[in-house]
Amino acid sequence: MHFHKPALIPFCATAVALALLGCGTADAPGQDTDGDPSTSTGATTDAPTGTSGVTEGGPASCGDGVQDAGEECDDGADNGADRPCTPKCTKVACGDGFQGPGEGCDDGNSLDGDSCTSACQAPGCGDGVVSVGEECDDMNTDNSDGCLNSCQLASCGDGYVYSGTEPCDDGDDDNGDGCLDTCEVAKCGDGFLHEEVEICDDGDSDNGDECLNNCQQARCGDGFVQEGAEACDDGNEIDNDLCKNDCSAPASCVDGEQNGGESDVDCGGLHCFGCLDAQVCDNNADCMSSYCHEGLCVTPRHCRDLRDFGLETEDGVYGVDPDGPDGPLPPAQVFCEMTFNGGGWQAVYNMMDKPIGEAAAQAMLDSLSANGPAGPVLPDSNSPAVLTEGLVLADFTEVVFGWAPTSGSDVARYGRLESPAGLAGVCYLDGYCGAGIEVGEFDIVPTGNTRTLRTGDGDDFPHVGLGYDEQIMVWGYDRQASIFSNWANWNDQNMCCKAGNVEAIEVPGWRYTIYVR
Repeated sequence: MHFHKPALIPFCATAVALALLGCGTADAPGQDTDGDPSTSTGATTDAPTGTSGVTEGGPASCGDGVQDAGEECDDGADNGADRPCTPKCTKVACGDGFQGPGEGCDDGNSLDGDSCTSACQAPGCGDGVVSVGEECDDMNTDNSDGCLNSCQLASCGDGYVYSGTEPCDDGDDDNGDGCLDTCEVAKCGDGFLHEEVEICDDGDSDNGDECLNNCQQARCGDGFVQEGAEACDDGNEIDNDLCKNDCSAPASCVDGEQNGGESDVDCGGLHCFGCLDAQVCDNNADCMSSYCHEGLCVTPRHCRDLRDFGLETEDGVYGVDPDGPDGPLPPAQVFCEMTFNGGGWQAVYNMMDKPIGEAAAQAMLDSLSANGPAGPVLPDSNSPAVLTEGLVLADFTEVVFGWAPTSGSDVARYGRLESPAGLAGVCYLDGYCGAGIEVGEFDIVPTGNTRTLRTGDGDDFPHVGLGYDEQIMVWGYDRQASIFSNWANWNDQNMCCKAGNVEAIEVPGWRYTIYVR
């Protein structure tokens, strides 16, 4: 068979061009490699052993779909920034700069605090990482610590009480409620008016202005002199003392003016020494004592003088001078009982409704055993002691140890001792004289008996008041190591063994008192 050589030229040229694509390399039949005809002794010879007839693939390339050496993956056209295999033929990983499956972001770094966390998640409040726009992030939901749920630092006014740091936080700037804008609890004296709680609050400690330290409005009778508004304020409701109930001071001998009926400027009054005892007077204002009797100045030494001179008839606080204007003792204000048993009694002790028991008895004994300077003993208050210090007890000849049902009532049960030689040294008036000491012979009212009374028997228990026959108490308290002894209320009924309460003592508001005259 003959082949036409010219027909092979274009084929082989094409074959050369396609050599890389696996075009066959065997010679044409009957032709050697230089194109000369050849002959064969047998069948056509195959390609040499070990050489493929077709060349497979070209140079390795990322994206060809084949995972070549150095590639972690190659999904070909499926490679992508958001695919399991990246355009660089690497498996997607947090921090590679590609946001792959499961990642909220990937900024190619491992830093926290920027727009993408090191875990490739978008930052958020509560993730424990302080990111842009956050002041803190403590990864909890507790608004009482230093970091709020909003990832802002706790501060006064945020509406949350910072435990251990802020007493309160109401989230507003209203200083009239219970929490100030400084996150401190509102209180009297902070300078802010706590609505519906305080009447006023000026933030100072001055009780002489319009707002007192207790945040109440200053008023006449509160015991504090309001500057520019009150002349005085003694805090009581007694109108005939040195300060009137309207807080105006009465005309006095020390005001530098001729007023109130004075015969000259400041002639008369308690502390003026221009008009002494026995000087001629036209009216009370001419006298040091403010008392003019039968044309002469008189200075009452005690309440009995007020009665004897016909100067006063009402109960109240009056000025006396115990040893007269020439003596060393200072004048004093005292409470005079002018309506009880003939009047002229000077109160030296008052003890309000005390509980029954040893503790109360001891407290009462303590006050009875001490003496204090002469002063007004009001019927509605407790005396700190027996106020006889500075009195001339030898000038007094009578004493009443009494009981009254209320502070507004006269003494109803009592024992009265009369001592013409004076009351100096009498037990309780001159201090406590001990247990079992005979005090004297008393007239008992209302029974009408006369008893020799002594102090409570025995030194090992509190003994208060007076009694007789060693057990029956008629004033106060006596244990005497006996089950029968107790508080008594002038229980003058039997000679023996009937100490104890009587019905009247249980009236709330009763009081014990001591008067001298």
